[in-house]
Amino acid sequence: MKSDLIEKLIIAHCNGSEDAFREAVEILAQDEENKGNVPLAKKIRSAYLTKKVPKKNNTEPLYDTLSFAPQSISGTAPRDKDSLLELYEIVESDTKPSDVILPANQAAIIEQVISEQKKAKDLIKHNLYPTNRVLLCGPPGCGKTMTAHAIAYELKTKIAYVRLDGLMSSYLGQTSTNLRKVFDSIRNQKVILFLDEFDAIAKKRDDSNELGEIKRVVTALLQNFDNMPSNVFLIAATNHEHLLDPAIWRRFNVTVTLELPNDEQRKLLIKKWLYEYKVEAKLDFILLSRITEGLSGAQIQELAITAVKKYLLDNTLSTEDVTAILLQQITKYSENSDNAMAVFISMGERGVSVRQMAKTLGVPHTTFDYQLKKYKEKLNGE
Repeated sequence: MKSDLIEKLIIAHCNGSEDAFREAVEILAQDEENKGNVPLAKKIRSAYLTKKVPKKNNTEPLYDTLSFAPQSISGTAPRDKDSLLELYEIVESDTKPSDVILPANQAAIIEQVISEQKKAKDLIKHNLYPTNRVLLCGPPGCGKTMTAHAIAYELKTKIAYVRLDGLMSSYLGQTSTNLRKVFDSIRNQKVILFLDEFDAIAKKRDDSNELGEIKRVVTALLQNFDNMPSNVFLIAATNHEHLLDPAIWRRFNVTVTLELPNDEQRKLLIKKWLYEYKVEAKLDFILLSRITEGLSGAQIQELAITAVKKYLLDNTLSTEDVTAILLQQITKYSENSDNAMAVFISMGERGVSVRQMAKTLGVPHTTFDYQLKKYKEKLNGE
């Protein structure tokens, strides 16, 4: 078998086929691993991953992303050996930076990352390299994926979106192998590698509840990070940053925590979605911003889109209509009056008047005021 592999390696080298060469190296390493020669298998893989990169004119370091121009992804995505699922999906972004509503300081750091990539040549003249590893943290629906897509759109490059259903394997060692396949596959391409739900493969190795396999996966992940070429732009996103292994953090150049939108962001988000569909309605955006406190950007989008549908169907839309939609969504369209009353109390604390809430329900405000007081008495045990 080895003679055949050596022949394949030589042919691949002579033909300049990196994919064929990499495949032959992996088969050789796997063969040694199957024989129990794990240290040798590691050496073979390590030798390939750390191969020297030539320098330009023997003076300038080679940096493949001197400018992020439009690029195509060559070849097909690798697959999990057992499930045959592709390990990543190639995505072309149509999300503009203006579509992502972030606080000024967070928008500024994202703009800086984009600028560094676009002006990489200028930085390299001073022996500095642009940021190419970004970690996005925060609760669901706060714009982590949208931010990654906006960066890709601005840099005019595609995203290799890693599929966790294909990456994670129940077979011992296969997840680590899949990780290596992903990094090997994109190492010679200009691409944004996007690892969503990053905590699934980067958990703390000292967690007693985790099996040894996840610890091996984290170790493999760190090794692939360390051997990742500069032309790959990696973005990872997590809802549970507290679960990440401590060694993970220093592998990133920039960490940004995206939080629930503030008053101004909520107002801008509601306006953005309504105006995008040319909704001509006079709404109290200050009030709508207050009553949507605690909602994520995704939830606000859903509220606005539902309001747009009502406007298009009925040709009318009021602040009370939007409030009613919000109430229905928060209570999950439940007819449980206690659930609704709890929401109304919360809205009242945010500045919604009894008269406005009564109008939302379509009942006299005196009747609603009485019902609200009775509910408060019930809560207080009176």
